[in-house]
Amino acid sequence: MQGTRTKGDFPPAAGSPTGSTWRRPQAKLPSSGFLSVRPLALDPRGPMTARGESKTEVWKGSMEKVESAPESPRLARFARDSSRKGAPALERAWNALTRDGLPLIETVPRAKSESLVTFVWRPKERVSTASVYTWVVPYSPEGTALRPLGRTGVWYRSYRLSNRTRASYGFAGRLLPALTDPGPAWGRYFKSLGADPLNPRQVRVGPSSFLSETALPGAPAQPWSSHDEPLGWREERRSFRSRLLRNTRTVWVDLPPRFRAGRRSYNLLIVFDGPAYQDPIPTRRIVGNLVAAGRIGPTVVVLVDNAPGARDRDLGQNPAFPKFLAQELLPWLRRLYRVRAEPTRIVLAGSSMGGVAAVYAAYRYPGRFGAVLAQSGAFLAPIMGGTAEGPTLMERLARAPPRPTRFYLDAGTHETIVPPREVGSLLGGARHMRDVLVSRGYQLRYAEFEGGHDYACWRGTLADGLLFLLGTKRAQSSPPSMRPRRVRRAPGPARR
Repeated sequence: MQGTRTKGDFPPAAGSPTGSTWRRPQAKLPSSGFLSVRPLALDPRGPMTARGESKTEVWKGSMEKVESAPESPRLARFARDSSRKGAPALERAWNALTRDGLPLIETVPRAKSESLVTFVWRPKERVSTASVYTWVVPYSPEGTALRPLGRTGVWYRSYRLSNRTRASYGFAGRLLPALTDPGPAWGRYFKSLGADPLNPRQVRVGPSSFLSETALPGAPAQPWSSHDEPLGWREERRSFRSRLLRNTRTVWVDLPPRFRAGRRSYNLLIVFDGPAYQDPIPTRRIVGNLVAAGRIGPTVVVLVDNAPGARDRDLGQNPAFPKFLAQELLPWLRRLYRVRAEPTRIVLAGSSMGGVAAVYAAYRYPGRFGAVLAQSGAFLAPIMGGTAEGPTLMERLARAPPRPTRFYLDAGTHETIVPPREVGSLLGGARHMRDVLVSRGYQLRYAEFEGGHDYACWRGTLADGLLFLLGTKRAQSSPPSMRPRRVRRAPGPARR
């Protein structure tokens, strides 16, 4: 069971204001299909504020701090109980503290919209420093540093977060590198990063890497991904050689139950960063539950992998990539599976750079692709081969005549990242794109969630976007979070 939310009296402030403030830029942009290897370097002069957690601590300089008692009532009780009678008392107190799972989630007096979230880690080996890695705290060495709790071997850090927050997180026995640190420092950090051993909820963030997940009491439900997928879906894995891109990639085609080529019109969902939309985001399960519940029509799902070493080039607003989609991949799908989807029923989808590639392809070929689902799109990147001062995708859309394309865009409220040489953030870029599309008369749904650049959040918003773009009349008349109806399930464990 995940950490429970409890009430309690909080220790008085130790002469310091409620919350600390850091003024240091935060950054983390993924450079692969899975979450990130290293943030992009930023101008250290760029201000980015983030609210710290504790009314009982004061930071001095960059890493010097004044220690104080834990703000969490449960952790303070653990500290008292564990100090009474040696090792047996420590183990009893630890078992009591972690009985309901971690992290600790507690109410905040006079702040009904917030909770106090305390990340607690007891590493198996002794460490001299430790940090929590997550998008919803200040992204800096100071903002993520855990503090030792006496001689208990326990490390912790508390933050006040909105009750609608959902996030993945992990722990490392070292400090988060500075943004200006070289790549090897980030490689060592991510190699040491691991999930919370006392939180069973995990999110895959790499081929063999996992982080833990926490959802506060008011976080939107994710019913479409939490149920097993219905019976009858069939997956075909194929290797696709592109003459235009001069590379080869894997393409997974998921066919709905009772699929019959050429016998009816199917929706077509084409998703970039294919492996990320198999396990971290269980696309086939989400689509299968939506179809089984009658919320969207029968849909063919196509997950497009990245060719080795080609992600940044292909998804980075490269004109050859939309040409590959329109002139090679789409005709191949129509020929092999005889899919008869109209442009308005063909959805291009992706997250981060994949979201940008989806918008860019629809801009270049509006007669082929009529719907776009962009999750946390990195819209501030310049056109491939241009300069930072050249026209952005938003500027090109603003200058072009409007096309009959529908858009679903979203972004996290914690995506306050400033890409190099640009002004703004991922969140600001998404808002700017929204404003451009609205001003040009496009049909659009825009949403913000309490989270970061995170599979744990995109897993839920993918269903919201599909309901808007492909939803049946029933879907349009009921809320996205409606529980799916019961359907026949495949025996055995759910497909991951």
